[in-house]
Amino acid sequence: MAFTVQYAVYGALAGGNENNMQANNVTTALQNQLNSNPNGVVAINNTTMGGDPSPNNLKHFGAMVVVPGQTQASPFACQEGQTIDFS
Repeated sequence: MAFTVQYAVYGALAGGNENNMQANNVTTALQNQLNSNPNGVVAINNTTMGGDPSPNNLKHFGAMVVVPGQTQASPFACQEGQTIDFS
């Protein structure tokens, strides 16, 4: 059984402004990373997530992922530059 990404987003509130969200749907990028890394460890950064949706701002990441052996998705979140072990 493999990891199944239901949804993932990566981005920031530009300049901390709650009305200026700059984020990308990175569901496919995360699925590709998990397919390439069957151990479930993925670094979250502009390279692995397909680009920088908000230059000069600290990005955050959130995802719902069904891990092997589970039937329901679990939430995952971190800041840019961190690594998540999805297993």
